[in-house]
Formats: sequence, structure tokens, C-alpha cells
Amino acid sequence: MLSARSQLLRAPRQQPGRGRRPVTVLAAAFDVRPYTLRKGDSLESIGKKRSVTVEQILAINPDVKADKVLDGQTILLPANKLSVRDKEILGGIGTTYRLYPIRGGETLSDVLSKRKITTAEFQSLNPGVELSSIKDNQVVKLPVNKFTVREREMLIGSGILPAEFFSGVVNSPFAVGLGGLMLVCGFVMAWQRFHSDPDMQATD
Repeated sequence: MLSARSQLLRAPRQQPGRGRRPVTVLAAAFDVRPYTLRKGDSLESIGKKRSVTVEQILAINPDVKADKVLDGQTILLPANKLSVRDKEILGGIGTTYRLYPIRGGETLSDVLSKRKITTAEFQSLNPGVELSSIKDNQVVKLPVNKFTVREREMLIGSGILPAEFFSGVVNSPFAVGLGGLMLVCGFVMAWQRFHSDPDMQATD
């Protein structure tokens, strides 16, 4: 299966004047990753959090209209541009569990259901934590192999984890531990790569 970048670069180029924006050379300059929009997202807010301009986003998404993006729509972003939240997710990953700070307005039910985590799994990692009294910014432990669709997109698209990690085989303890180690190693390499080039750093 072709990567998102390969599919983009192998796609036929459209000629100017035929109703579609041509794919520019800028698209070829980036490795790209998918990003699924959520409620409240706009190209401006997405770009600001990752130090990417709207023009750069449109250049690698020739069919996207800046004023017509929808919740649940998937676009492409430069793979090496991470938001503060992306880095926060990565920073919490360990070999046996991951640390997750609860976002403002987020309920524990939201956190667990979006990642298909059972209450029993959560309680085994967080003994003594009252399920009904989770607060904003409280840091909890989550299984190392349970992620939302958007988190998976970021981890795979940024080259931190292979897509195969999210297949059914990761249910075994050995695979989970190995996957956690892969996450840590991948994160360290990605972090070094992102911070070695000023153009790859996000500011928000």
C-alpha cells in the first residue's frame, strides 16, 4: 500500500485552468500525514498550532477549499509539524503505560470510549483514583496500545510507529511491551529530528 506522500506524488497533475488547483512543488518538499478534522477546526487553527500556513496546507490538498472544511474530513499535513498537544501525547508514552493529562471539559468517559479502554483496564492502572472526580489537567495512566483515531494518524504519519502496531496482535503482553519500547525509541528519534531543524518546530 502506498504511503500518503507516495499517493500524492503519483497522482496525476492537473493543468491550470481546469477548475482545480495544481499540485505545486511544495507538496513534494514534505512528507505528509493524514489529519482528521474535529469540531471547531479550521485550516487557520490547524496551521497555527503547527506553524504551517494555510497556503502550505492548500498546496498539498488541491481539492480542499479553505472555507468549506467539515468535521470528520481528512486532509494532509506535513508529517514533521507537531502541535503542543501532539508533543504532550508523545511525551507521556512509556513501555508499559502512557501518561495522559485530562483536557479541559473532557470527561473520563470521553477518554475511555474514544480509545476503547474498559473501566477495569483503567482502574488496574490507576488504583485509588476516583472515577467520578477526575479533574481538568489531572494526569492518569492509560494502556500503552490504546489511542484515538487522531492519535494513531499522528503516530503513524510522523513515522513514530508502523501501522502494523495497531493490528490485533498487540493484545499480547509481549507485543504491548515491545510496542511501548518502539514508541519510546520512535519518539526519541522523532524528537531529535524535529528539534534539529528550526523549520520543523511548532510554536503552539
